[in-house]
Amino acid sequence: MGVINMESITKTKLTCKQIYIMTEVAFGKGTKPVIITELSDGYFNSAYFLSLSNGFKTILKVAPSKAITVMKYEKNIMETEVYVLNKIRSVGDVPVPKVLYYTGSGEKIKNQFFFMEYIEGVPLNKLHNKITETQYKKISLDLGTLVKKINSIEGIYFGNISQQDKRFQTWGETFLSMIKELLEDAADVKVQFPYAYHDIYNIVYEKRQVLNLVKKPALIHKDLWEGNIFVDPKTMKITGLIDCERAIYGDILLEPVCGFLLHNENFMKSYIGKVYLDTEEEVRSLLYQLYLYLIMVIECTYRKYSDENSSKWATSQLEGVLAELLKLS
Repeated sequence: MGVINMESITKTKLTCKQIYIMTEVAFGKGTKPVIITELSDGYFNSAYFLSLSNGFKTILKVAPSKAITVMKYEKNIMETEVYVLNKIRSVGDVPVPKVLYYTGSGEKIKNQFFFMEYIEGVPLNKLHNKITETQYKKISLDLGTLVKKINSIEGIYFGNISQQDKRFQTWGETFLSMIKELLEDAADVKVQFPYAYHDIYNIVYEKRQVLNLVKKPALIHKDLWEGNIFVDPKTMKITGLIDCERAIYGDILLEPVCGFLLHNENFMKSYIGKVYLDTEEEVRSLLYQLYLYLIMVIECTYRKYSDENSSKWATSQLEGVLAELLKLS
């Protein structure tokens, strides 16, 4: 899927005065930003690059206003992101930005915000068409190794990190809850699908035993598309993995599905040691594609995107996955 630049109503526009206040709260009085650049690539939080008066570079991320209606799984996801960044850094050897300051209290402004370390490098989606196949292979192999390290962090539950009422002891009930929640979101804003809501839910319910083959809750980044992978264009080394606010404890197969990496053979070889999935894994990957495309269709209504191409593409993908799953019934 190509990148479509879309403005989302979840993004909070800050004034320079607000940014000055937030900078002083985080780094002390007298510390001021001398360069402020809004970063437009993300689709949910607002983000700003700041160069401070002491020469330090940082990224400011700001959560949506509480007045904005978001999807149920998106509530408190800045809290998730801070937790996950700190968790991954505790493992070592995985390049994620350090959290420098976080407030969940709406201090100074009504939105949650945090400052994190500035990561050098270029997002892979902006580099992809400028590099060789060999260079892309190296990045893919390295990415598989790094993601395995993230997944090595085990949870004591399956499910949501920042919403305690959405944690479960089996992966089957977790994933069914995730699907049910999305369908409730869709009903709230009257999103139409090719099949009735209850039929979509039943497709997943009938395959719950395949989901319950997953016994270990692994930490899943869950948004490793190329825009969230930073690379040094000179060395082709991965310099940063960002935007882990959607992370959960779940099945490692969510990672290649949600990152559009399932058909990247080099990543898959490095990540799980094989290119082709067995029968049960293939069923789970289809269920996860259903989950991903449901999100992509529904969020277009919540974010009020003006460009309809993303919704059309996601809807066509959703129809294809539903057709594949129905063949298995």
